[in-house]
Amino acid sequence: MTSERPLTDLPIAGDGAMPVPVYDCHVILSLPDENGVVHARVSILPEVTAIGKSERHILQTIVKDFKAAIIRYREAGKEIPWHKAEKPHSGETQRWVPVHL
Repeated sequence: MTSERPLTDLPIAGDGAMPVPVYDCHVILSLPDENGVVHARVSILPEVTAIGKSERHILQTIVKDFKAAIIRYREAGKEIPWHKAEKPHSGETQRWVPVHL
């Protein structure tokens, strides 16, 4: 696996601008439990997880934590331990979120 897995490099603004890495963040969400809590994980970087009562809040948390993890690995000069995207299990849903650093 490579140390970076951008979907594409997008220019910041106009021609000649520095490209911005974009990562494909694959999020798997559980159904709400008896208390209405949803559990989520990033299948390609399983250390990133979140819980909450709304999908919007969970995805905000996941994106923030996903960015922080990528930045930590890059600043430390370490290879990002990507996992193969897994399919959701029965009763789970998935979201693909493009994340810009």
